[in-house]
Amino acid sequence: MINYDYVCTDCNHELKNVMQSIKDEPKKKCPECGNNALERVMYGGSYGFVSNTSTIGQLADKNARGMGHYQRSEIEAKVKENKPPSSQTIYGKYATATKSEISKMTPQQQQNYITKGHK
Repeated sequence: MINYDYVCTDCNHELKNVMQSIKDEPKKKCPECGNNALERVMYGGSYGFVSNTSTIGQLADKNARGMGHYQRSEIEAKVKENKPPSSQTIYGKYATATKSEISKMTPQQQQNYITKGHK
């Protein structure tokens, strides 16, 4: 059983915490004015925005399938343009030293490499 809230669209009468099964038909008749104008109040939650997806990855895949070929290729090209050639970036300069080179540096050289990006 779930608690539902209802609002009458004619007289704005509110019914709060109406216990119903999810299989039950929504109530329609307003107890205040007698009109068939009751509507369930929908609150936030993922059911209001996303349907038939359980993860962000599935939602991204669903959105990508809906795009055209040219739109997808334009987005992929923009991503490649903005990606730095190396995953290690130091203050806007690209790190070029390998792990073995860094381990051979003196502490002063390592500090200089970290702060200025020079070997």
